[in-house]
Amino acid sequence: MRSRWPVAVGVVLVSVGVGRAQPLPPPALPPLAPLPVAPPPPPVASVAPTPPTTPPPPDNATLPPLLPVPPVPPLAEVPKPGGTPPPVEYDPNYLYLPEREPERPRFRAEEEPGGKWWGGVSLGLAWADRDTLPATVRLPVVSGLGGAGPGLMLPVAGRSTNRFDAALGLEGGRRFGAGNTSGVDLGFFFRSSENSFDGYAPGVVVLFPQGTARAPQLLPLFEPLASMFTGVFPARLTNSFVTPEVNYRHRLYGDRHAWLDALAGYRFAYLKDELFIGESDRVNDNDDRGRNWRGPGPYRVSVANPFHGGQIGLAGHYRAESGWYVAGSAKVAFGAVTPEVRASGLFTGAEGLLGGNYRRFAALDTRDESRFAVMPVVNVSAGWQFTPRARAYVGYSFQYLSRAGRLSNVLDPAASGLKLTDFSVQSVNLGLEIGY
Repeated sequence: MRSRWPVAVGVVLVSVGVGRAQPLPPPALPPLAPLPVAPPPPPVASVAPTPPTTPPPPDNATLPPLLPVPPVPPLAEVPKPGGTPPPVEYDPNYLYLPEREPERPRFRAEEEPGGKWWGGVSLGLAWADRDTLPATVRLPVVSGLGGAGPGLMLPVAGRSTNRFDAALGLEGGRRFGAGNTSGVDLGFFFRSSENSFDGYAPGVVVLFPQGTARAPQLLPLFEPLASMFTGVFPARLTNSFVTPEVNYRHRLYGDRHAWLDALAGYRFAYLKDELFIGESDRVNDNDDRGRNWRGPGPYRVSVANPFHGGQIGLAGHYRAESGWYVAGSAKVAFGAVTPEVRASGLFTGAEGLLGGNYRRFAALDTRDESRFAVMPVVNVSAGWQFTPRARAYVGYSFQYLSRAGRLSNVLDPAASGLKLTDFSVQSVNLGLEIGY
């Protein structure tokens, strides 16, 4: 019995401790009230479309009065580039538009040396194609006894005028129109070359009592003096070429940096080869008849080639902002050339050495006859415009004549007549151009 009481007390204590450790349950919520139930809608018998109705016009009397238009402040002046800005603040609510830039002319006079008139001069170093004489020339002279002696000997075999010589170029013109879109140009080119040497005359005394610019006096000697004496005299081989031109030009394209012109005009050219005895082919003395006498007298042979032709072409130009520029032109002339062979004095019977014998030159009897010829000309240059009215340049030119008679063809003992060939001349130039 005593052992059961402690057990019962322990069970009671454990039960009380477990009950205190468990949380209390939340209080019970009150019961929810029942939701009201809406009555069902009445049944719809039929639905008919409602016709559209126009709303009645508004009654102006019931509208509020109009408010006055608020004044708009004037726009602020847009500051001009380079000027003093107006004393206003920038308003970001405005759209500022720049003023329209004035239109530029298609071409301005400042792009070329200023002014309507212009001119230039150039000095060049020129050379022509090689024209070598093939044989020694002999001029028969009657001896003191009435026979034909050796005569005057001209050692021209292998000689030519193909070497570097000075050349002169001139140009100028007038521009027309507000943008210089048309104009007239003039051009001129000249080149001359010569080769001086001494001839000899066995048994003949050659005197120049009026100077070497005039015809010599010949004194044939008798034997035995003729075989013991040889006279010496000066001789000269020359070549000259000159060509002037005039063109009308019209602008095809142009802007502030470049332009391109079409050209149409006229060109004349004159090519001449000459061999004469003496030292000059130009004198200013008067002869016995009071006429102005020019030329070396009756001892010369020459072939001249005058050319006349119509010309067309193009000319272009490009200039950078720094003032440096490049320019060029290409022209071609179509026309006629007339070779003219002239011999005077002892040259009418001139002979050439062929196979150990002397033979008269058949081309000396050539008649003047015009032939069709073409003459193209090309010019390129580069320079610097150092003032608004002046510029300097260096350039190159090439000129070509398709048909021409040359002295080497005239003084050829193997030829049966004058054979035409071509001719070309090139030059490197240094020039100055001025506008006003």
